[in-house]
Amino acid sequence: MHKAARQRHLLDLLSERGQAAVAELAGAIGVSVDTVRRDLADLERQGLAQKHHGGAIALEPSGMPRQARAALLPKIKQRLGRAVAAQLPPGSTLMLDAGSTLLAVAQALRGPATVITASLDIAQCLSDRPEINLILLGGQWDARQRLFAGSATLALLARYRADIALLGACAVHPQLGLSAGEEADAEVKRAMLANSGERWLVADHMKLDRCEPHHVADLAQIQRLFTDRPWDNLDEQSLIELCVVADDR
Repeated sequence: MHKAARQRHLLDLLSERGQAAVAELAGAIGVSVDTVRRDLADLERQGLAQKHHGGAIALEPSGMPRQARAALLPKIKQRLGRAVAAQLPPGSTLMLDAGSTLLAVAQALRGPATVITASLDIAQCLSDRPEINLILLGGQWDARQRLFAGSATLALLARYRADIALLGACAVHPQLGLSAGEEADAEVKRAMLANSGERWLVADHMKLDRCEPHHVADLAQIQRLFTDRPWDNLDEQSLIELCVVADDR
């Protein structure tokens, strides 16, 4: 197996399991323990994995730069993106959050539509689509999070209204709601929610049952949650519509 493919397989395994011993990973992909150790050291240098004592490895997505997180679960994110895009009514005005899962929504989006975003990656994705009316919110550039944020961004955002806000998630907890690891990111998310008629959330299973320091919204404020697995810890009395996007292979 080629090194890049092998490391991608390792990332997928770690993303699914959360953590695993080196010997377990070696057996799963059919290579030597030494090869796995070298690959994990390489992934750690890239900010994609973190070594634990005893040879176990765990991913810490909330601590990664956004570009590093984009390498996790690419097939699941593409599947979620297609499923969300298929549910968007033609002609809608949308507020699109930053992040790799929302970029997958943008890639699958069918026009006509108006898209308001603080994400440069999403803006670049949609920049040559004549059927998309694109509004890029400027402000202070955050290279780590790949978005514009700060007071100027919030002032611009306040001038717009949308049919649907589509948010990604750093963490979603059944009692504590949606939260973010960066205060500036949380502020933009809150403003998007406040200025939109409907509020949808897109989150892969790695974001569920987690909490970050900056509160964004309670689950009661979100109408629909798109994810790739059933959420067993979600309160049965919750009014949120859970949309589980099954593997489409």
